Amino acid sequence: MTEPKDEVLIDVRGVGKTFANGVVGLKNVSLRVKRGEVVCIIGPSGSGKSTLLRTLNALETITTGEIEVLGHSVHASRADLNRLRTHLGMVFQSFNLFPHKTVLENLMLAPRVVVGIGEGEARERAEQLLAKVGLADKAEAHPAQLSGGQQQRVAIARALAMQPDIMLFDEPTSALDPEKVNEVLDVMKVLAREGMTMCVVTHEMGFARAVAHRVVFMEAGEVVYEDEPQRFFAAPANERLRAFLGQVLK
Repeated sequence: MTEPKDEVLIDVRGVGKTFANGVVGLKNVSLRVKRGEVVCIIGPSGSGKSTLLRTLNALETITTGEIEVLGHSVHASRADLNRLRTHLGMVFQSFNLFPHKTVLENLMLAPRVVVGIGEGEARERAEQLLAKVGLADKAEAHPAQLSGGQQQRVAIARALAMQPDIMLFDEPTSALDPEKVNEVLDVMKVLAREGMTMCVVTHEMGFARAVAHRVVFMEAGEVVYEDEPQRFFAAPANERLRAFLGQVLK
């Protein structure tokens, strides 16, 4: 696994989020992610993990604090979100592929429409990425013809087609059958080895232990504890984390 560089790509400072119904989603969250760093975010359901991830590309607004990505303030009134999102690939629990388009067309669409690259270059990039995720033979298939694991690998390739600086993963294996989980995690492990900056909300503790440079534990909207994986899992210096791991690692 490559070592992160000193350059900070994500800087979250004192961020709070209160939803319209009064529910507090985030409380004074601060987090920094360096170029090439893999940060896994874990915690119980409703702890704010996905909310935090979605604030990084302004899919969720924030109530207090500030978020800078690649040196740009994400939630400033002048923020160019369309441009920012070309640097942030995101993979969700659901695959969100266009069902009426082939796998190849799904990968080619954003580079052509958003960035304006030519069809030939878009096709070449898409074919290379499908080979990377082990689906070169599925280029002309439609999403409904693929398994859940294959669809999620296509979704990862589609995000990579924009050549992002950062990849955000929001529980990318939670909707998959158990036997399909590893084929997605294996692709993510390759990206980590290649030095991709990644923020991963996950319940896959083995993946977090093996791949992360740092693991972050959230509960009740707060970052409660963070550490490098070995200490995080073997000897966490936090009672709430120990209780959580005691439940999920049984």
